[in-house]
Amino acid sequence: MGSGSKYRKPAQEKPKVDDFPFKAKPEVKPQPQRQVFHAKPEEEQKTYEPKVETYQREKPESSKPVVTSEFGFLQDQENPRVSETVQTPALEKKQNYQYPSISLFSKKDRDTNEQPQWLLDQIDVINATLQQFGIEGEVKSSKKGPTVTRYEIALEPGVNVKRILSISDNLMMSLASKSIRIEAPIPGKPFVGLEVPNKKTEIVAFGNVVDDPRFYNDKEHPLKVALGVDIDGENIYADIQAMPHGLIAGATNSGKSVCVNTILVSLLIKNSPEDLKLILIDPKMVELTPYNDLPHLVTPVITDAKMAAQALNWAVDEMERRYQKFSQSRARDIRSFNDNVKRGLIDDPKMPYIVIVIDELADLMMVAAHEVEDAIQRITQKARAAGIHLLVATQRPTTDVVKGTIKSNIPVRIAFKVASFVDSTTILDGAGAETLLGKGDMLFKKSDRPHRLQGAYIPDDEIYAVTDYIRERYEQSYIFEHEALKQQAELKEIASDELFEDVAYFVVDSNNASINSIQKQFEIGFNRAQKLVEMLEYYHIVSASQGTKAREVLVNMRELNTILGKEEN
Repeated sequence: MGSGSKYRKPAQEKPKVDDFPFKAKPEVKPQPQRQVFHAKPEEEQKTYEPKVETYQREKPESSKPVVTSEFGFLQDQENPRVSETVQTPALEKKQNYQYPSISLFSKKDRDTNEQPQWLLDQIDVINATLQQFGIEGEVKSSKKGPTVTRYEIALEPGVNVKRILSISDNLMMSLASKSIRIEAPIPGKPFVGLEVPNKKTEIVAFGNVVDDPRFYNDKEHPLKVALGVDIDGENIYADIQAMPHGLIAGATNSGKSVCVNTILVSLLIKNSPEDLKLILIDPKMVELTPYNDLPHLVTPVITDAKMAAQALNWAVDEMERRYQKFSQSRARDIRSFNDNVKRGLIDDPKMPYIVIVIDELADLMMVAAHEVEDAIQRITQKARAAGIHLLVATQRPTTDVVKGTIKSNIPVRIAFKVASFVDSTTILDGAGAETLLGKGDMLFKKSDRPHRLQGAYIPDDEIYAVTDYIRERYEQSYIFEHEALKQQAELKEIASDELFEDVAYFVVDSNNASINSIQKQFEIGFNRAQKLVEMLEYYHIVSASQGTKAREVLVNMRELNTILGKEEN
């Protein structure tokens, strides 16, 4: 124990570092709200007409991003910090926001030949193999999808469906196929499904999936996103509000990142920045760069794991603030709250939905596992009613990355091709993903049984067509910048310094807050002592630096115990 041990309180447990480690937090004076978007008054109302017009972007008076406190962080421009949540007005709704048109996306004609010769040949092979192993049954029908064909096998009464599972390797060899998948039975049908890869895979264009009235005319589900096409040729969508959180996993080149892009673009073409806010976390630093500088972003795309942890903690704080608003306004959830705002029953701005996308969870878990896991658990447990939704993607679906505490509260899973049965079980709680073909072949699980789809493909130029369209018309205005997240992370590191409490007691007891005295008393370097003093200032234990004048100690010992959450002796 060092020379500062007289100031340690051995009988008392040091508080854990959570959002902030101590009870008292500094007061922050709110700043005036600023207008954010610079939409042209002549722009049209929301429309999905397939037409694109060219506009010249109007230059705002200042190109510097405005850091606002729209519904959470308040940024001090002179001394950037992330404060506790505050209640401030949201952005004023712009009635003339123009949505990107679906004509920005290319389309592709489907192959209309439902029964090519190779398909008929495979039916004969399947029937012959069943007969060879004494299984009484035959192929009754087939359905050719974009990636695989499903053969529907009718078994004679009394034949155990597990017998087909037992000859799966023989069927794969007879068909000369690199993989097959057996669904025994097909849900809702008296058949066993045998899925065999097509001789040629069809690309499912994103434009085909979104050019559907079930998507673009669905005003009741603003968070509906396009996923792809199933074996029956049906466009498949997912409603993030209903999910309410999702896990996306798959190996490299399996289609995972393309799926994340189709989800994000789906959200952008249906939601204005006042209706939707995004937090994008991209530790790999390359996957989500097309979305930088969008007005929908809460903060610039985050690439640092420690900053990501702070952003997730902000989302937890925002969730709690929203529940307080619901309680005060007698609303059950974000939808009823916004309905009451629309009807004039609540004198508050409309709350936007918040969607958080983590592109690679494994990178975050390596750097800030405990903090990230805790924040994800809290969000997935109770953020649905608050309109905050989380989508987590990873190419390493192992149990040390996708932990049980994370997975248990994420009911919807999207699995792409993985390396092993074990990885498939981690994602889907069962087999199947290890037999997928890659390149967008997926299993979408929102109930007990996964649904096989071919994911929609959107090329980079179409992603940029949408994001450039928005950027050219509306200026971004982040709620907080990276500097605020960085300083928040640094403050947490200081708060976890084992000497912090000892230094606080020493400063108050000696009425001396000089860096030099702390260095001598605790035998530490200048940089560490300076950071500790900055933390004391942050919690208003000492005054701000006054040049050559000594800092003033602002609290007595009783008040310090209150700040540190200690009981008085």
